[in-house]
Amino acid sequence: MKRGQNQWKSRHAMIVALSVLTISLIGATTPSQAQVPAAQAVWQHVGRIYLDPNTSTAVYAGYLVHVNGLPGSLFNGAPREATAYFTFSTDVLSLTPLPSNGDVALALVSAGTFNVYYNAVPSGDWNNPSSFSSGQLIATFTREESLFPQMGAFSFHSLSEVLTSSSKFTYNGQKYNFKDIAPNGITFAQFVSNTPLSGVAGYPIAFAAAGTTMAVGEPRKNK
Repeated sequence: MKRGQNQWKSRHAMIVALSVLTISLIGATTPSQAQVPAAQAVWQHVGRIYLDPNTSTAVYAGYLVHVNGLPGSLFNGAPREATAYFTFSTDVLSLTPLPSNGDVALALVSAGTFNVYYNAVPSGDWNNPSSFSSGQLIATFTREESLFPQMGAFSFHSLSEVLTSSSKFTYNGQKYNFKDIAPNGITFAQFVSNTPLSGVAGYPIAFAAAGTTMAVGEPRKNK
């Protein structure tokens, strides 16, 4: 009887050990969010620049349309600012005018930060720029000073930003983190309309914008 009990205990211990090993292997082989290859799109976005021409300050805010690697729609209903789960906002930008180059107007955009948020209950509103900086802060990028040229009906603004902090977020039952998606930062390529729109309190003028960010490759190693 005692021998049978010992055999049962040995078999039970073996089954437990195999179960633990199987679970560990499954966890080890479960794919995490893949890093976006360099120069491929990380996300597309739609935004507005809110400008106070009296102080030459502005805020850029809006929503993400697509994020590389996130499945399904990023909207709670028909795609628009009010249904977007992922939004963004800069800090307050300072614009320093430069002498025009022919018919190209020039300005320097101050260094600062760009934040991305996840909103489980979307509430973006073009009449309230702060609505795009609500929810869970999931990533912060920092930028250096950049050149913003304005010409004709549209302007093109390009700059790179470094990922300085990020946190895990759960979407469609899966966990993600921008340190896995774009650990080396992003490069913006975006168009801005030069046709003014009605602004909001504190920023009487707004300009529509849209663009794409691309993944930055790994930094070069010193030989």
